[in-house]
Amino acid sequence: MAETAPSSDEKPKSRWPLILGALLGGFLLLGVGLALGWYLFYRPIVNVAVQLPAPPAPPAPPGPDQAQVKALQEQIEKQKAANKQIEDQIALLKERLKADVCTIKDPLGKGPSTPAPAGAIPERKTDATPPGGAVTPAAAAAALPKGGGQAGRLDPPGLARALEQATVLVVSAGGDSGSGFFIAPDLVVTNHHVVGGAAPGSEALVLSKHLKTGYIGTVVATSPPGQAPQADFAVIRVAVPPGSVTPLPVAAEPAALGEVVAAGYPAIALQQDRNLRRLAAGDLKAAPEVVLTRGTVSAVQNRERNTPMVLHSADISAGNSGGPLIDACGRAVGINTYIVTSRQSTKANYALGGSWLGAFLKGANLPFAWSAETCA
Repeated sequence: MAETAPSSDEKPKSRWPLILGALLGGFLLLGVGLALGWYLFYRPIVNVAVQLPAPPAPPAPPGPDQAQVKALQEQIEKQKAANKQIEDQIALLKERLKADVCTIKDPLGKGPSTPAPAGAIPERKTDATPPGGAVTPAAAAAALPKGGGQAGRLDPPGLARALEQATVLVVSAGGDSGSGFFIAPDLVVTNHHVVGGAAPGSEALVLSKHLKTGYIGTVVATSPPGQAPQADFAVIRVAVPPGSVTPLPVAAEPAALGEVVAAGYPAIALQQDRNLRRLAAGDLKAAPEVVLTRGTVSAVQNRERNTPMVLHSADISAGNSGGPLIDACGRAVGINTYIVTSRQSTKANYALGGSWLGAFLKGANLPFAWSAETCA
């Protein structure tokens, strides 16, 4: 078969419009894509901060009851006032117990100063009537019963029991204080300076743990006031229940190196006794414990002058004035009266001798038990 040749009248169609259209369409799509990409990735981001509302304030705590607060404040003020009163009373009692043991420079001790607080001395519990005036002490050489034989020694519990029953705390109406001891069922011996140098007819408070309460007594005899080595004695008559005390017998001074025991109420020891606070508050049933110290006789001085003074090693201090010094047989061989100190911090303890005390009691016509036996 023969091929037919194209006709010369037909012209070939141009492809450029299609190419240009395709290119324009491609550029258009690329522009749209770029614009869309810029919009999605490079558009400005706007942050909008949303402020949350503030949380509500916590409810206010309920206020205190003003009535309760006022009542509590009143109770606190009352307690403060009560504490202050107790502190003042304790300070006053401590002040009384200072310097009651006289020294060689101040033989009469502290004189009356601050009066006793109201209510410190209870109502009178004795009907004793004092004599008309002071009794002048008899000479120490006055005849005392002479005897022989031996007195039995007491064991330590027996000595302690005897002293606890006979030793008392003495407080004068003027505020002076010290120790004392029974020499008869209704008679207490002490130092004259313990009762403030008061004359017969004056009153004094007598108490001890053994007595269980305090009793008002009346001074019935005193020695004249003066400087050592003059007598320093006073006797108080006080009515206590019958059989409640066992008086100490009085005896002559023991020989050197004889065993002795001192009893009394030294201030330095009373400050540690809890009963002192109750006593200062007016509780007379809260008497402090009696303090006992052992020692030996170092010497008996001035015996030839009939004014024997016992130098001993049983420790005494302020507050022991008027307390007994007993031997191993439980007899009062002296009355503790003063101490002597030196710059070398040494101390000498002195008691007025038992024979001097016995002579004074005999001269005052007062009953007491004299023991002339030898303690063995």
